[in-house]
Amino acid sequence: MDNFYRPLWFGWLSIMLLVTFASPCPSQDNRDTRRWKRGFEGLERIAEFVGLESIDREAFAVASPEETVLVVLGSVLPVSSVNLHLEKGGAVMVASDQATGGSTSLNCGVKFIGGTVNTRFKNDGYLSNPDCPVIRKFNEHPSLQDVRAIASNRPGILKAENLTVIARYPELSGSANSDSFAAAGEVGDGGRIIAIADQSVFTNQMLVAKSNHVFAYQSLRWLKDFKRKYVHFIVDGDYKPHENVEDVELPPVQLSPDEIREILKKLPADKLLAFGNQLAADVEDKDLINKFLREQMDGISEYDYNRGMIWALFFGVCISLILAFLWQKKMLRRTASVVALERHFKSKKFTKFHAIRDRQWAANLLLDSFCRQAEGRGYRDWPSFPEGLSVRPSANSERIYAEMGQASNDFKTKPASYWTRRRLLKLEADVSHWLAVTVMTRDGSE
Repeated sequence: MDNFYRPLWFGWLSIMLLVTFASPCPSQDNRDTRRWKRGFEGLERIAEFVGLESIDREAFAVASPEETVLVVLGSVLPVSSVNLHLEKGGAVMVASDQATGGSTSLNCGVKFIGGTVNTRFKNDGYLSNPDCPVIRKFNEHPSLQDVRAIASNRPGILKAENLTVIARYPELSGSANSDSFAAAGEVGDGGRIIAIADQSVFTNQMLVAKSNHVFAYQSLRWLKDFKRKYVHFIVDGDYKPHENVEDVELPPVQLSPDEIREILKKLPADKLLAFGNQLAADVEDKDLINKFLREQMDGISEYDYNRGMIWALFFGVCISLILAFLWQKKMLRRTASVVALERHFKSKKFTKFHAIRDRQWAANLLLDSFCRQAEGRGYRDWPSFPEGLSVRPSANSERIYAEMGQASNDFKTKPASYWTRRRLLKLEADVSHWLAVTVMTRDGSE
């Protein structure tokens, strides 16, 4: 599961850039801006990266529940549709800060009570807002992999009797009926459900806060379960038509330096390089460096400027003198005696090389002379030395065969440095012995 999330960092990153850096159109009024902030286009884009195809109401009515994920955001009045989808093996993500209504509850005892939730300590709230708790208490679950914190936005109260609570609020002020923020579990025949006490965590504005985008991705991935391929969105009881989110423009969201650093850390190397190149191009096009230098220079008085130039010149002269001194020491090392000594060692090395090569050549001549006197042909003309020698079978002959074969193998496989003076003298004595035995054997056979 470690590599479960990383291959698609570039996917949610594009959502981050879309939500963070996009500017509203000149014709876009404040009401449209607020509407886009509350929209869920970012969540739909994450569903696309997960591999889920968005379908409308008509397609959802005929689609197989076992292949479909139902996402209910806001109002949970269509309780019967959710329960029926779960009973048929479908997967459901339901997120709401609104009351379910009366005694009505979803399958598995999931009930949204509504109401307000306030943290006991101000630091536990997102941007220090006590009614926006930051959730950090997690139980182990695939939907929370790599999730560090979830920033809520005025969430509600959730009860989940037959599900596992996977996320809890921090310490709350007053008396809350439940501290459960999210619950999950498997129901029926292959059905899966995640219930969350706040739909705002998935809005375009809040998706970039804390680890909300990671939670959205991992939740949809767990609900997909490698077999579902469709997703249907119901927002406040109505079907949400799927729009081209690439054409959506949103007002910029203020990110803290820590959040920006976290996003950059998750960038793959190639994406980070592309981002750096684009940033450098923007800096060059807008002439930001020259503007910065001009602003800094305008703030320097003439006295400070002259004083800085004198110090710069002084340090430049010091560095030049140090470099000249080091260069002079390097040149002094290469005197005539040093050059002569280097030549001596080089000539000695070449002499040693020639001696080694001559000893190897002498070994070759010894083997060649033996072969020519024994059989009338040179050493290198033999297909397999010492095959073909006419030696009377005996213990002495077998030993001579072994010695000749070993000498031939040493000459063919050993490097030139193997033939020292001692080995060359031994080979010369062995060749004389082989030749005497071979000639004596032939004379006796005649």
